[in-house]
Amino acid sequence: MKQVWIINQYITSPDIEGDGYRHYYVAKELAEKGYDTTLITSSFSHAPYRHTKIKGLYKLVNKDVRTLVLKGNKYGKSQGLGRIISWIVFVIQLMCLPLISRNKIPRPDIIVLSSLPLLPILNVILFKALFYRKVKIVFEIRDLWPLSAIELGNYSKRNAFIGFLSYLEKKAYQNADFIISVIPRADIHIKEVLTHEKFKFRWITNGFKIPSSSRKLELSDVCDTSINTNDFNIGYAGTLVVANPLDTIIQVVGNHENKQINLFILGGGPEKERIVKLGKDYPNIHVLDRIPKKYVQSFLSQMDLLFMGKGTKNTTIYKFGTSQLKTFDYFFAKKPIIQALNSSENPVTYSNSGYVVEPENDVELKEKIDYFIGMGKDGRNSYGNRGYEYLIANCTYKIIGERFAEVFDELMT
Repeated sequence: MKQVWIINQYITSPDIEGDGYRHYYVAKELAEKGYDTTLITSSFSHAPYRHTKIKGLYKLVNKDVRTLVLKGNKYGKSQGLGRIISWIVFVIQLMCLPLISRNKIPRPDIIVLSSLPLLPILNVILFKALFYRKVKIVFEIRDLWPLSAIELGNYSKRNAFIGFLSYLEKKAYQNADFIISVIPRADIHIKEVLTHEKFKFRWITNGFKIPSSSRKLELSDVCDTSINTNDFNIGYAGTLVVANPLDTIIQVVGNHENKQINLFILGGGPEKERIVKLGKDYPNIHVLDRIPKKYVQSFLSQMDLLFMGKGTKNTTIYKFGTSQLKTFDYFFAKKPIIQALNSSENPVTYSNSGYVVEPENDVELKEKIDYFIGMGKDGRNSYGNRGYEYLIANCTYKIIGERFAEVFDELMT
């Protein structure tokens, strides 16, 4: 079998006491296509949260998918110094890979580096120059850094650290034999950075793992909040971060003249405390604690409409598109979706499962909410079913694994 390394500091999987995630499921599908995968990650991830306890510098977990966990530092804030230090620690730890026995980690034919972070591209370039001269490099873009830091973190383009990240980004594009992205039109951005089109690119969307069991789990087992299904309930499930703002929908629902409309916000994250304060004056705004992922569908099934936001009205980074993980949970729940986003390049638009509205536009958002309230359950079900059909046809990990294998096959020929 051909050997693949997938390097990402934030990989999580059931094998290392985390929720199942993209690279774990992709690796399982690749095994059926003749590719043996090793996942390489850090012991700590802030989003999705995972803290794998290990002794020594690394731990090899060889269960469903071979996973090498490197000792990393734990940090609190996603925008703090601790996170940057974790990038440096991870890069240093990656240098031990060529020294680990091939019996533990087979020599790679393909190395997939998934961003963020960008620093490990230096490791990969060095590995190819000194140890694995024939290895093929695949760079997977999950976030457009440093563009995200400039737009969402308000960093200046002239900032020295941003300049260094820009250098790393360009190096990654220049040294990649193939570029993959979950962002539909990331190729436009790559062209802007490289100033040419001489690169191989493929959009491979984020994905969804179809549950192995159809047994419905009871939300009441993990959540004390009761949901009145006679009301009109709008739901959000996901990480609470600056990039996924909820301010406008809290204000629209909180001030809505129909007091039988509720907004339920499920999740945790750096913005949790601020969101709780923002919603505390509205009796129809309910902020719930994070629950195990397997119960999320039970929550979504009790909603009439689902919401997600990405960026503000002045954010331009999402013009290249989005592929938010929660989209696919929403699709599987067969519910209509409103997404606040400055782009038509997204699965909600592609599937015709709802509407995309301008971020921070309270008038447009209220109009779409009222539209779904007025259309009745059958009409809402039609939107939900279209999202589900799109999910099954395009976004399962079986299909995504096939697309990865097609890229690898091209590189190996």
